[in-house]
Amino acid sequence: MLELHILEQFVTFYHVGTLVETAEQLHISQSTLTRGMQRLEEEFGVSLFVRTKNSISFTEAGKMAASDAEMVLRQCDNMLYRVRDFDRKSRTVTVGSCAPVPAAEVLSRLTSLFSGAAVSSELKGIADLRSGLGDDTYQLIVLPYPPEETDLIAVPLCTEHLFFYLPGNHRFAGRKSLAVSEMNGENMLLFQDIGFWHDLVIEKMPDSRFLLQSERYSFLELVRNSTMPSFTTDAAQYEQTEGGRVRVPIEDEQFNVTYHLVCKKENKNKFRLLFDAVSAAM
Repeated sequence: MLELHILEQFVTFYHVGTLVETAEQLHISQSTLTRGMQRLEEEFGVSLFVRTKNSISFTEAGKMAASDAEMVLRQCDNMLYRVRDFDRKSRTVTVGSCAPVPAAEVLSRLTSLFSGAAVSSELKGIADLRSGLGDDTYQLIVLPYPPEETDLIAVPLCTEHLFFYLPGNHRFAGRKSLAVSEMNGENMLLFQDIGFWHDLVIEKMPDSRFLLQSERYSFLELVRNSTMPSFTTDAAQYEQTEGGRVRVPIEDEQFNVTYHLVCKKENKNKFRLLFDAVSAAM
């Protein structure tokens, strides 16, 4: 029976050209390599090498065997990758979310309902989420709206409402609500890793300048100590009046979102417990 490690030696020898260099490259002794080539020749039952006193080279049959052996090794590598990838995916639930708040909600429910599974998640743009669900990069995605495709199922997951977070002396601090257009042009603090909110805010406030922060602690320190307006949501963990600030709701409908948990219909049974739990909670 052909052994893969000997085929690997055979192919390496074919490309390197000498037994000495092949043995060095594979970190084995030359005698071990020589025995392997002899065993391989016995398995094939034909002469694979032309041997002289000081050299060994490949016969035409040996060249053909080396070429085919290389193909077999590639196929074996591909088989191992596919089987391992299938096993990993069967034990891993991959989630893509458009925002941090619903991602945390899904992860919490998944870890309680699927205790034996590994769960991974990441924030992505909406286009990437939709294509990722299509090509099975994600098994579940969270969108800020229900999809229209008939091959998908979706349930409302949770809501989130964006607020302007204003210093107490800001001219709009006493307002009960604000339209985004009223704040357009203001210099604003903005945390970078907020998913689709980031692009929405920049799109709807084209005349504003944003001081972007990617590190959460630095962002919160600026919120506490600066006079620049920022954003917060009804899901924020820090106090409404932190640093003398007040929350003013944003009137625009796009800033009041109901997230939807989405998967392919073919995966409905796999995630039935999750979808039932989410539906019951809403």
